[in-house]
Amino acid sequence: MLHLRTVVVALDLSPGSEAALVRASDLAERSGATLHLLHADVLFRSSGDGAPDASPSSALRVRVERFAADALGLDGPQALDRLGPTVAVVRDVTAPAAVLRYAAEAGADLLVVGTHGRGGVARLLLGSVAEAVVAAAPCPVLTVPSRGAAPPPSPEAPVVVAVDFSERSRTALAAGYALAELYGAAVELVHARRPARGAGADSDAEVRERLAEFARSVPGPEPAALHVVRGAPSRAVPAWAAERGAGALVLGTHGRTGIAHAVIGSVAEASLRRAPCPVLTLKQTERLGAAPPRPTLASD
Repeated sequence: MLHLRTVVVALDLSPGSEAALVRASDLAERSGATLHLLHADVLFRSSGDGAPDASPSSALRVRVERFAADALGLDGPQALDRLGPTVAVVRDVTAPAAVLRYAAEAGADLLVVGTHGRGGVARLLLGSVAEAVVAAAPCPVLTVPSRGAAPPPSPEAPVVVAVDFSERSRTALAAGYALAELYGAAVELVHARRPARGAGADSDAEVRERLAEFARSVPGPEPAALHVVRGAPSRAVPAWAAERGAGALVLGTHGRTGIAHAVIGSVAEASLRRAPCPVLTLKQTERLGAAPPRPTLASD
C-alpha cells in the first residue's frame, strides 16, 4: 500500500495548474496524506493571475485559497478549509528555487507540478520550470499536463512503467506497483529498443523474457502486459503511453545537483513534454512514500 504523508502541489494561479491540483488532491485523499498548496511568489515578477508582484503574502494566500476552491469545484474557501490543506506562499528569486526549498522543508513525499507540455523552443516557457524541479527535487515528482483531462489510473487506463533494465527502472517499477494499487489499476511494462543491427541481436520475444525476469526481481503483482516498441526511447516511450491510454507513466531519472542539476535524461525530458498523461519520475535512490523525517517548518 502506498503511504504518503505529505503531498505538495505547486500552483501558479493559472489554468495550467488546475489539473495538477485536482490530481494532487485526489492522491492525498486516497493515501491519507496532508495536502500542501504552494504558491511561489517570484521576486520582481507578476503573479500568475496578473496581480502585481508587490502584493502582500496574506493577499496571495487568499487568492490561492480561492483558486483552489474553484479548481476543486468547492463552494468557496470555507469549503476548502474543511479539507484541511496547508496553504503556503514562498518568496524566492525563481519559481523552482521556491518550490524546491519548500518541498525540502516540508519533508514532501511527493511533489506535484503542472506542465504546458510544449515542444521545440516554446517548451522553455514552462518546461524549464518542471525540468528544473524534476532534476533537483528531494522527492519523487508527478508532472501533470494541462492539456486535456487524462483519466486517472484504472483497469482501462494502466500505469505504464518504462524499463531500461537499470537500477533506476527497478525503483520506478516499485513505485508503479504502489501507484497502481492505490487506484486498482493494472501495471504494464514497456521497453524501447532501437532498430536492431547485425546478427546476434535479441529478438522481441527474448526482450520480453528479460522484462518478465526483471519484473520478478521487484516485489509486486505480475504485470498485466509486457511491451517492446521500436525507436528512440525519448520518442517511443511517451508515444506508447499515449497510444495505450495510460493513466500514468512512471520512469526513473538521473537527476543531478550542482553544475549538472538541469540534466534529467532525454527520455524523462521528452516524456514531460509529450506524454498526455501524468508522469511520475524518481531518482534511483528515491522510494515513493518513503521521504526522510520532516524537519520543523520555519514560519512564513
